[in-house]
Parts: sequence; structure tokens; C-alpha cells
Amino acid sequence: DQNVPLYAAAQVAPKAAPSVVEVMAETHPWRTDMPGAPVKDILSAISLNDRVQFINVLFQGDPVIFQQTRAKINAMTSLDEVVDYVTANFNWDMSSQVVYRFMMAVRRKVQG
Repeated sequence: DQNVPLYAAAQVAPKAAPSVVEVMAETHPWRTDMPGAPVKDILSAISLNDRVQFINVLFQGDPVIFQQTRAKINAMTSLDEVVDYVTANFNWDMSSQVVYRFMMAVRRKVQG
């Protein structure tokens, strides 16, 4: 159609910016996946097999560090508080499967 201005044909709708939830989900699914029923102590949300793996992989094989971290996390009230603590004190791959399982247990404690 010769009556359509050239600039109209060149206009492209801008892409919508991803939401915060979408950005966080892309980075760490444990932030957005449903964590399960709330617990008073994260230990209640961790199976024995996971506990052994968490101690070995995340806490350098030291059950004392695991227990100290568990006690600190149990006193925390938000996921951001836990993430700040973990990233300041440990060098974890926050995208790994073992961290996913640990953080899902954490979310059961601090979700509400």
C-alpha cells in the first residue's frame, strides 16, 4: 500500500522486559519452584541421604559446619537472608543439583 508511511512499516513492538520472577527462575529454579509444606527446622525437610550428601559436598565433610549452618538458617526469616549468608560463607555452585535440593529444604523453613 503506497499510502503507508515508511516509518510505520519499520516500527517494531519492543520486547517486554522479563519479570523479576522469570529472571530469578532462569538463574536459580529453587527460587520459584514450589518447596512443599512448611517446617520449623530445615532438618525435617532433609532426608538422611541428602543430609550425608550435603555434609560431604556443601560442608567439606564436616557435620559440625552443617549443624552450625542449620542452626543459623533456622533463626533466619527470609530466603534473601539465607542466600546472603550462604554466598558470604561458602563457595557453592548455586545452580548445582545438590544446592537446589538444599535450598528447597531452606525454602520450606523460610517461605512463610
